[in-house]
Amino acid sequence: MNILHIFSNWKWTGPAEHALNLALMLKKVGHRISFACAAPPQDVADSIAACAVQAGITPYTAFRLNKHFNIADNLLDIPALRRYIKTEKFDIVHTHLPNDHLVAGLALRTTLAKTVLMRTCYDGDGVEGGFRTRLLLSLLTDGLITISKHTKRQIIRSLYLPEKKIWQVDIPVDLQKFDPHNTQSARAHYGLDADAIVGGIVARVQKHRRFEILLEALQIVIREFPGIKFMIIGRGTHIEEIALKPSQKMGIRPNLIFTGYKKEEFVSTLKCLNFKVFLVPGSDGSCRAVREAMAMGIPLIAAKRGMLAEIVEDGKDGLVVDDTPENLAKAIMLLVEKPELRQTMGEHAFKKSRRKFDPVQQAQKIEKIYKTLLSRK
Repeated sequence: MNILHIFSNWKWTGPAEHALNLALMLKKVGHRISFACAAPPQDVADSIAACAVQAGITPYTAFRLNKHFNIADNLLDIPALRRYIKTEKFDIVHTHLPNDHLVAGLALRTTLAKTVLMRTCYDGDGVEGGFRTRLLLSLLTDGLITISKHTKRQIIRSLYLPEKKIWQVDIPVDLQKFDPHNTQSARAHYGLDADAIVGGIVARVQKHRRFEILLEALQIVIREFPGIKFMIIGRGTHIEEIALKPSQKMGIRPNLIFTGYKKEEFVSTLKCLNFKVFLVPGSDGSCRAVREAMAMGIPLIAAKRGMLAEIVEDGKDGLVVDDTPENLAKAIMLLVEKPELRQTMGEHAFKKSRRKFDPVQQAQKIEKIYKTLLSRK
């Protein structure tokens, strides 16, 4: 198949990584793949375009592809994309964000091409309602992939799209990269003993990420288990007021390790953890950090928010809680006290990740969806 993936942004984000990885996997199995994204500003190294080139795909960056709705940019992109699709004779145009969905949809609906328009929706907790969503899904979509059962049910209930046009496919993880058997722990780097109990969270340190709940819970836990360590893996412009100063005032700062943002050493830093906490889905609604921890065989403590309870099975892969400080502290102390429970949950998470988050399986599922949609044209 001749497939165009189109992404209306230049920033390297979670959904951008998912889109590019899918394109690479489909290319690997023999499909003809083009990847279009916005051109990055000058002197920006960490962009979709740069990552695509590094991975072996030369991106097409001639379109404006504004992340947000922009009349001027869209009016330029629609006819340009229409010409590109007609020239290249794509079988599939796979969109990933609302504005590239709109631009591609209007470009295709004003041609006679039998090209299929596909969209992946990365909203784990349902889509926004309103006119734009109804326009995109009801009039400009041949097939839709959702990452969560909740979002799929919501779209069907809202009559945006019939069930036969919707598929739920799990977001994959690089299972070779996130493999505990191939990774050395960075505990020595952080001055952690081999037998220390270490928890952690991977998140941008932002006000809406409920760090106040986490710190209150840790204060309760540390009273009972003063030797526990907890890693905060991430950065944020307000980290001083959100986490550093409050933890110092609460008397728990010596138990916390602020690693900052990790890229090259991220997997070895994850390997330090005996358990991981996740409270609020971030801008990447797929909760990528949870999936990566599971792939590393790390048990999870997750809040009942977004699609977290869909990913983490309470009592199997970890614990799912109403995230009050008391509930969170109780869950942490349970995993601290019971190493055999941590081990069992971690093993279950590892096996589940191999069943559900395999990139090859995801590409095969989406390949079948493409063929189904083409057969309907």
